[in-house]
Amino acid sequence: MTEATAPRHPTSLVTLRLIAIFKFGKAILVIATGLGLLSFFNADVVGRLYQIIGTLPYQFEQRLLRDAIDFLSSLSPVRLRTVALATLTYSGLFIVEGVGLWLGLHWAEILTVIATSSLIPIEIYEVWHKRSIGSVVVLLLNALILVYLLLRLKRERAAANG
Repeated sequence: MTEATAPRHPTSLVTLRLIAIFKFGKAILVIATGLGLLSFFNADVVGRLYQIIGTLPYQFEQRLLRDAIDFLSSLSPVRLRTVALATLTYSGLFIVEGVGLWLGLHWAEILTVIATSSLIPIEIYEVWHKRSIGSVVVLLLNALILVYLLLRLKRERAAANG
């Protein structure tokens, strides 16, 4: 049997599919970010963003978001397109991981371990500096995914060796 047709334990496949759904969700957010970056070429959109920010209840949030818009608006069109393209490419990684995990493919588990473990230091940095609930949740979910997949790969290797 090939890797694509090898039978998988139903619970295991459900867990891989839950991880795949998480990856698809991250891909959607990253795609939205990339497309949103491209909207900074339109002055009307930027003006509308400033209006929306003015309705937020906290001055601190307003200042942070205004600073972010000022920074993004100051980027050259080439640099803004480059950043948008990088985010869209990054979303492609999540989609590839998600599809592979949904199908229960071994290579997707390995790819997810590599990609997720490479981002954990960045996520720790985010938690340390931003201390937001969202960044903590993402770090914890990615850490759980990483531990689950590493244990799973270790079990599969032990079963294959004997």
